Amino acid sequence: MKTACALLLLSALGCGRAQVGDPLKSDACGAALANLQTSRASGAAPAQVESLRAAAARLCLGTAVHPTRPSRIAQPPIAVPPPQIEVAPQAAPLPPVAMPPPPVAIDRPLSPALCDAGGCWVNDGTHLRQVQPSLVGPRGPCTTAGATVYCP
Repeated sequence: MKTACALLLLSALGCGRAQVGDPLKSDACGAALANLQTSRASGAAPAQVESLRAAAARLCLGTAVHPTRPSRIAQPPIAVPPPQIEVAPQAAPLPPVAMPPPPVAIDRPLSPALCDAGGCWVNDGTHLRQVQPSLVGPRGPCTTAGATVYCP
């Protein structure tokens, strides 16, 4: 039991010696952070802000080595050139297309479809009157040749 108490007392003393003080609560850390905040608020040069940030990190966190990746403020802005859009030269406009002439209308000879005592109905829907000895159409007398009727 005596040894257990001795070990407990020794471990408590050893832990007390290891913790000298919290570097985040030191006066030097507070002053370094205040300097950093002041320079950021005043719009100081990025190089000056970066050096004050490194000093504050060294004092407050105990880091003596610079970080491998620089902070965003130390990096120069990225300049991207505007896009270049090349327009292909346009060919000369095509000449207007000439429409072909309409096909020549060929009047087909009329053939009677249905005849009665008053005349004949022909295949285009007109009525030819029966006037002896021939048929008369809307534009004058028609001549017949077999089953075909020719009207002017």
